[in-house]
This record gives sequence, C-alpha cells and structure tokens, in this order.
Amino acid sequence: MNCKYLKIKMNHSFECKKSNKIIDIRKCNKTNCEYFEYKEKSNSYQIKKKSSKLAKLERNRYSVFTDNKDKCMLCGSTKNLTWHECFSGRNRQRSMKYRFIIPLCEYHHSTLQEDADFNQYWHDRCRDYFLEHYGDLDEFIKTFGKSYLK
Repeated sequence: MNCKYLKIKMNHSFECKKSNKIIDIRKCNKTNCEYFEYKEKSNSYQIKKKSSKLAKLERNRYSVFTDNKDKCMLCGSTKNLTWHECFSGRNRQRSMKYRFIIPLCEYHHSTLQEDADFNQYWHDRCRDYFLEHYGDLDEFIKTFGKSYLK
C-alpha cells in the first residue's frame, strides 16, 4: 500500500499506474512488483500538533458558570464527561481563555451541540458575563467577532 504507482479505482479495484493493469493488492510489494517504489511522506496530510499554549489552556479548563466540573450541568451525571465550549470554531480558544465552557455528559453534548436555542442561551449568558466583568459590547464584538444578539 506504500507504492507511489498504486491507484484505487471507483469499483474498489487496484491499478498499477506504471503498467496500466488491474492488480491484486497482495502482490503490490517490493518483492513481487518490478515497478514498486515507496511513496514519500507529505507534510500536507499530517495533523498539526497542538501548541504548548493550547495544550495548557485545555489542561487548565474550568467554568465561570459552575464550580463543580465533575458532573453534567444538565443531568448531574458523573460518567463520560466532556467540556462544551460555548463559542465554537475560531472562537473555541477564546471560550477556554474566558472560561466560557460547561461540563456536559457525552449524551447532552452530542445532542445539544448543534441546537440553536441551547447555543443562543449560552451565548447570551457569556455575553452578559463578559459585559459585567471584562468590558463593553464593542470589546465583546472585537473579541468574538459578533454580538450574538438574537
């Protein structure tokens, strides 16, 4: 599977690009194929490693909304907990920085993560907390990109 001439076709068969023949995948190796050449590893397909700054943010997470990080905020379960960042995407790290995260069990995290009403409720709470402790609405918009007002 490391030959640079190996091509997977749409019908799930394998073709050697050098010989233009359908081949058996088990025979595509250094000893059985005269055209076999190893692929060079490309850096474009590697997953970027976390920076030490991001790793530290993730290790030291806590929430401004609860002191108990060992149970789900919605059901009180203590099993399979995960952190839900109130602002996702490019604002995920800012959520961690300002502690706008909540502990949820895996069930609630997976079912509510894309729920618009749930997200709007937490966006409103985060905005109110930010305005009370850090700055005005313009500063919030500058930090998170928009006001998240409904």
